[in-house]
Amino acid sequence: MIVSEVVIPAQEGRGVRLAAGQLLDLVDLEGSQVADLVAYDAADTAEYLSPAHTAAVNTSVLLKVGQSLYSNHRNPLLTILRDDVGRHDIVVPCCDRERYLYSYGVEDHRSCLDNLLQARDLLGADVTVRGENAWNVFMHNQVTAEGEVVTYPALQPAGSTITLRAERDLVVLVSACPQDLSPCNNWDPTSMRLVVREEAA
Repeated sequence: MIVSEVVIPAQEGRGVRLAAGQLLDLVDLEGSQVADLVAYDAADTAEYLSPAHTAAVNTSVLLKVGQSLYSNHRNPLLTILRDDVGRHDIVVPCCDRERYLYSYGVEDHRSCLDNLLQARDLLGADVTVRGENAWNVFMHNQVTAEGEVVTYPALQPAGSTITLRAERDLVVLVSACPQDLSPCNNWDPTSMRLVVREEAA
């Protein structure tokens, strides 16, 4: 049963509140789009999704169906139930204004950090947003044998979905990544959808 649906316009951010056991579908509406996601324990927002702890607990930077995303206290927050893409990044922080200035010499470019702050404010959530805590969903980064991080276009088709189950009450914020100066969104940022559902009995 669908509880709520939220469309994230291209290059913006939105958020949802999840009760323990509810499902979150993150849907790429138009294809080739990356999302940056942060999550917080609703009862104690000082506990939050940590990509570094997630990699350490899973002993892998490649997440699979059945694995969980963990908090900074190594507690499971979200479990992957479905993954149409199977490629995500938990190595690099989300884009921010400094990234665009440092890498491209561009000032005041919209960023995932901006979008996550927008999502927080629209949701009315009292959380601290930090770029290094974002999980880059559908992002096709690869680490070469020489240790270089290379970004490839996300080429999944429209409708591609990842489904996550909340393992506790959560605040989740998501950015439809606005990056149009690297290939991560295939040079064309587009919209996404968040669907909150009750798990079927």
